[in-house]
Amino acid sequence: MPTPFQTEIYHDCTTCKLRPFRHFCNLQMDQVEALQLVKKTLVFPPDAVVFNEGDVPEGVFILCSGRVKLFSATQHGKIFILKIARPGELLGLNAAIMGRPYLVSAETVEPCQINFVPRDAFLHYIGQFNEASMHVIEQLADNYYAAQREIQSLGLAQSARQKLARLLVDWSHATEQTRGEIWLRFYLTHEEIAQMIGTSRETVTRLMNELTRKKLLRVDGSALAITNLAGLEALARF
Repeated sequence: MPTPFQTEIYHDCTTCKLRPFRHFCNLQMDQVEALQLVKKTLVFPPDAVVFNEGDVPEGVFILCSGRVKLFSATQHGKIFILKIARPGELLGLNAAIMGRPYLVSAETVEPCQINFVPRDAFLHYIGQFNEASMHVIEQLADNYYAAQREIQSLGLAQSARQKLARLLVDWSHATEQTRGEIWLRFYLTHEEIAQMIGTSRETVTRLMNELTRKKLLRVDGSALAITNLAGLEALARF
């Protein structure tokens, strides 16, 4: 069913056309039917809060479509974006399983469909189905690996240029190459990119212009193309 945000919404998981492409939801039909009984479909506009840092987790959020930024903020209002979550990911998973407050806030970047499962129902569900629990373990392991990479990047990168190049290379892994170019949908502003790599908006703008002049990137409106992945990887290397 379409929404005012031009996003197709699937209320029934058993007939969802996206399910085979969503890691957690790509389950045997009996497990999908059981999930359908305990989840609630939510639709969020852009810039909507999904949950806040410090909140006690009420459940797990399954990101069906759209993207969500996960970020932390200091008492003085400085924001650090840790990750852009993609469709198929479980949001708030670590906090919900451990029963501890969220360490980050989650906010939509674009229109999103998110399926919510209450904590008790989710814990019962993954205890009932081995395949679903394995998918959860895989995401927890992926979360841990991503956190290690982030620490490595922040600790070992020598410059904002290197951090930006590494971020763009990581984004390139989630898209396809077309005629020698890798096109990225440019969801984030320069300010938000700066919040991801711990620098200023002005620095990001200057570096983007520099990478464009060096023909490593090409910008077309709101779209961004990586035109020389090997060159970008060389800049990103520690």
